[in-house]
Amino acid sequence: MSTIEEAIASIVAAQVFAAEKRIMERLSVQSDRTLTFTETCEYLGMSDYTLRNLCKAKRIPYRTIGSEGSRSPRYLFTSSSLDRWIREEEDRNWRRVMVNE
Repeated sequence: MSTIEEAIASIVAAQVFAAEKRIMERLSVQSDRTLTFTETCEYLGMSDYTLRNLCKAKRIPYRTIGSEGSRSPRYLFTSSSLDRWIREEEDRNWRRVMVNE
């Protein structure tokens, strides 16, 4: 390699490293966002009725803000726990399909 080619390779490598670092930082920030009830409905693509029933049945990970036994608790979710829950549900459904075949 000539000196110019080495310089270009070095510059490209530095730029790629910086871009990868920015992408990873954005992914790590997005991977653990706190979502409100409405945001979670949009994130999961389900109705508020379905999400509320999943919360009441304690079939989805969440935390509440408000006093114990409140008539209108505020539900909060994290995107990382929701992603994990989705994977677990997919695995559970896949096992059911395999058992039924």
